[in-house]
Amino acid sequence: MKGIKAKKTGMGLLALVLCGTAVLSACSEQAEPSKEGASAPATSGDKYASLPKEISGSIYDRGQVATGEGSYEDNRWTKYINDNSGVKVKWVPIPRNQEADKFNVLIASGQAPDMLTTFNHDFIVRWANEGAIQPLDAYIEKYSTSYKKYLKEHPELKPYLTLDDGKMYAIASMRPTRANTAIFIRQDWLDKLGLAMPKSVDDLLAVAKAFRDKDPDGNQANDTVPMAISTSYNAITDDWFMARSAEWFVENGKTVQSFFIDRYKDALNFRQLAYKESLVDKEFATDKEFSRQKQLWTTGRSGIFFSNINMDNTINDLKKNNPNAKIAVVPPLSTKYGTNGYQLEVPNHLLTAFNKDMKNPKAAIEFVDWMLDNGWKPLTYGTEGVHYKLENQIPVTIDSDKWKKEVSYAGEYRVVQQEQMTPQTLITQAGTDPVGLEFAKLKGDIINYSNTVKFRKDIPYVPSVAEYSAISGQFEAKWKEIITRMAMTDSITADAAVTEIRKAWDSLGGDGVTAKVQAWYDANKDKLK
Repeated sequence: MKGIKAKKTGMGLLALVLCGTAVLSACSEQAEPSKEGASAPATSGDKYASLPKEISGSIYDRGQVATGEGSYEDNRWTKYINDNSGVKVKWVPIPRNQEADKFNVLIASGQAPDMLTTFNHDFIVRWANEGAIQPLDAYIEKYSTSYKKYLKEHPELKPYLTLDDGKMYAIASMRPTRANTAIFIRQDWLDKLGLAMPKSVDDLLAVAKAFRDKDPDGNQANDTVPMAISTSYNAITDDWFMARSAEWFVENGKTVQSFFIDRYKDALNFRQLAYKESLVDKEFATDKEFSRQKQLWTTGRSGIFFSNINMDNTINDLKKNNPNAKIAVVPPLSTKYGTNGYQLEVPNHLLTAFNKDMKNPKAAIEFVDWMLDNGWKPLTYGTEGVHYKLENQIPVTIDSDKWKKEVSYAGEYRVVQQEQMTPQTLITQAGTDPVGLEFAKLKGDIINYSNTVKFRKDIPYVPSVAEYSAISGQFEAKWKEIITRMAMTDSITADAAVTEIRKAWDSLGGDGVTAKVQAWYDANKDKLK
């Protein structure tokens, strides 16, 4: 079977390393939905029809459930789902920055939930290769009405859900917007110091040094940390040089990891310079929850914030601490390689796979249909008359603070949704709230930049290559350690860091993996445009 191997390999299964023969026993009983006679009536001889409509599902835990709202497992929205969907769902929180380790342990121990939801396409490939998840085509054909229709209306989703054996292993809906990363800057600080908006990376460095040295907040203290940046958003600095860490690029027809392109060394040099010049927080590499960086920004100690389009809470917190703060979005910055846009995400939003041991896939598909039809709306906007009102059929937030506390975390439960985010709808949704309007305009700027300045992404999604999926987790741990160490010390140069990364790649059979990715690219390049 091309791409999805029925026979497990020692290299391919981190889960097997963790729990040994228990997984081998479980994986040998993989469900075969294709034998289910897709044209048969759903209620005739259906082995799932009499089962309780109960499923479990993973959910990202970002620590956003406010005090008094409960927990990710039990809150007003989990009750709403269970009361209205016709399916009882048990939620399993997965810490966002620990998801690889958490999923590995759950899968290896046989405790993974029925629905496994992730943004990481590579996980889907790996889980399918390991036999941890199952194809969904027959289930969708037999049990779905709404999602089946949705796929026909959005055929651009199929390549991101289908692996090389031609079967679908994930469910997903379209993103509200493909815009993602962004850099925010204190416009009032620029104005106070008589500085222009940066247009290049060199300009940004000059502004950062001015923020460091010229007391832009006027507190008569040398305590400004110019740039608040976490390890999660280091990728923005890679993007300037068209060399995002661990992305595959195509150089003269040949696939190559970004680490081994000369441009990547410029990204490493920027990181090292920013740390050496005290332009970033000295503790950024250990700030795993991004909490310290957010605090630097919201308390007015930093004037440049590396983040993404959905940072409503941090903007609100900054405005509460400093109502006079003026914020702008830094436009895509140029380097000697040209100007690369902000990250443009793949079309699909969250990817949801079905555990091979799922007891009731019929109930799971019915839940997906319900969520796509109606369930996603309250999880996005809240309750009409309480959190929003309708104006020209567009939900307008009534009280942003109330929405933040009671609704903002609910979006995590939307395994599928139909929200569409445009500059125009954002302005309308903000209503008359001045902070909401300000941030809506910022989001609109990010979307416009993403639509007008091309973002280089040679291969739109992680290649469906089992050999790469098998080593990617180990390789990621190694390259992250190397580049973090390089950024925080003068003892290793960019050249030396790349040499170390190359050794790590080679030790995992990287050349053979590259050959497999090249073969995959040659076979699929006409479909990747």
